Amino acid sequence: MKVVLAGINVPVKVLEDLPEEEKKKATPEVISAAYARISRSEKDVDELVDESIEDISKARKSNETIIYGMGHHSVADHTIFNLNIKGVSRLLVESIEKRRLAGYTEKSQRYVTLDGDYVKPEEFSLEDLAKFDELVKLQNDFYFKANPKLFEFLKRKFPKRNLRELEGSAKEDARYSLCLATEAQLGCSYTGQTAELAIRELKYGRLKEEREFAKLLYDAIVEKAPSIIQLTDPELFKQHNPGQELKDDNFKYTENNLRDLVEKSFNQYKNLGSKNSGEDVAFVSHNNPDRQIIAALLHTYSKKPTNDCYILADKLLDEGKAKDFVKDSLKHISEFDKVPRAFETGFLIYEVIVSSSCFAQIKRHRMNTLLSQDYDPELGYMIPPNIEEIGLSQELTDVCDRSVDLYNEFRKYGKAAEYCLTNAHRRRVVVATNIRQLYHISRIREDETAQWEIRDKTSTMSKLARTVAPITTMLLGGKHNFKNIHSRVMKKKGVKARGY
Repeated sequence: MKVVLAGINVPVKVLEDLPEEEKKKATPEVISAAYARISRSEKDVDELVDESIEDISKARKSNETIIYGMGHHSVADHTIFNLNIKGVSRLLVESIEKRRLAGYTEKSQRYVTLDGDYVKPEEFSLEDLAKFDELVKLQNDFYFKANPKLFEFLKRKFPKRNLRELEGSAKEDARYSLCLATEAQLGCSYTGQTAELAIRELKYGRLKEEREFAKLLYDAIVEKAPSIIQLTDPELFKQHNPGQELKDDNFKYTENNLRDLVEKSFNQYKNLGSKNSGEDVAFVSHNNPDRQIIAALLHTYSKKPTNDCYILADKLLDEGKAKDFVKDSLKHISEFDKVPRAFETGFLIYEVIVSSSCFAQIKRHRMNTLLSQDYDPELGYMIPPNIEEIGLSQELTDVCDRSVDLYNEFRKYGKAAEYCLTNAHRRRVVVATNIRQLYHISRIREDETAQWEIRDKTSTMSKLARTVAPITTMLLGGKHNFKNIHSRVMKKKGVKARGY
C-alpha cells in the first residue's frame, strides 16, 4: 500500500512569491486533469500528476474534453477554491451557503460583539435609503442596549456559569433585533462544480448583491482554473469548445420561472381551504422508519434478498422482538459514533417555522434537504425569553413592527425588502431528513450548550420522530445526556448496558 499527498490547500499569497514558471504550475486544474485520466489510462497516478504539472495547457485541454465533452463534471470537485468573503449581508450569506458540497465558517453573532455595520442595498432610492438607515439605527440601538443588560441579568441568574458562555448567550439574544442587512464575513471553500453552480444560479439572483457576488466570484477564480469554470459564460465555453454553439439562455437558472409558474398555479385555485396546524414544527411525511431501518440492517449485514429482510423485519415487529434487535445493534455505540447507515432509510419530512436567527443554524445541516420560503412577516417574530425577563420585550416588539412597516413600504423592491427584517422574523422551511441525520442534529442541537430556539425546535422534531419510529429513535438526545439515555435504554430487558 502507498498513500501520497498529491496536493494541499495553500494561501494564494504564498503562491505569488513563487518564480514565474512555478507559479503557472500552481493551478488546481493539475489534480483534476490527472485524476480525470485515471479511469482511461494505464499509467501510474503519480506519473499522471507529473505530466499535468509539466504541461498545463495539455492538462486544461484534458479537463475540457472530460468535463465538458464527456460530461464527467465530478472531476471538477478535485479542485477546491478557498474564498475570503467580506462586506456581505446576512441575507446574501443565506444564498451563498445554499450549496451542499462546500465548507463554510461564518463570523458568529454569538461570540463576536458586532459594531453595527450593514450593507446599504443598491436597490433602494436615496430617499428610501435614508429611511432604511433610520430603521437600522433603531435596530442597532436596541442591540447595544440589550446586550450588556442581558449579560448582567445572566450573571445574576447563573452565578456559577462560565462568563464567556454567558457573554455568548447575551449576544445571541440581543442579536434578534439586528436586520438581515447586517454585515457578515465568512471563509468559504467551494469545489469546482459547486463554485460553477453558485455563479450560474446567483448571476440571475433577485438581489443585486447576489448578482454582484456571482461576478466577483467568477473574476476571482476563472483565471486560476479556466478549464473548470466554463458553464457560467457562453463565450468562455465557446472559446474552449469550438463547434459547440451555446446561447446565454442555456445558462439561465429557472428559479424565477418556477416562482412565476407557482404563483400562476395558486391564482388558478384560490381558497384551497387548508388550515395551518398552529405548530412551529409539524410532520409532512414519513415512511414507517422502524420497518425500513430494521429491514436495511438485516439486508446490509447478510446476503439475503430484500424481500426476505422485509419479511423478517415484519416478524420481529409483530412478535415484539424488534426493540431488542435494535437495542442489540446499538449497544456498543458511544456519543462519538454515528448510528449505522441503514438508519438513512428512515425518511422524515418536517415543516418548521423558525426565526432568521434559528435558520442561520439549521442551514449548517446541509446534508439534509432544506427548502426555505421567503421571510413572511405574517408569521410574526420570535422574542427571546431572556429579553422578556429583563423587561425589553415590548421594545423589541416595537423594533420588529417598525421593521415590518418599512418592509411593506419597500415591497416594490421585491426580495430586497427583506433587508429591513430582523433576526427575529420568521419563515417556513421544509426539512427532509432521515433518522441517521436526525441523530446528528439531535446530539448537537439538543445539547445543553445549544442555542435555546434551535434546541426547542430540535427537541420537538425528536419528539415527533418518536411517535412514528419509537424503536429506532430510542437514543435521540443531546450529547451531554447521551450516557444517561444509553444506560437507561440498555438496562431494559434483553440488553446488557455498556460500562462507562
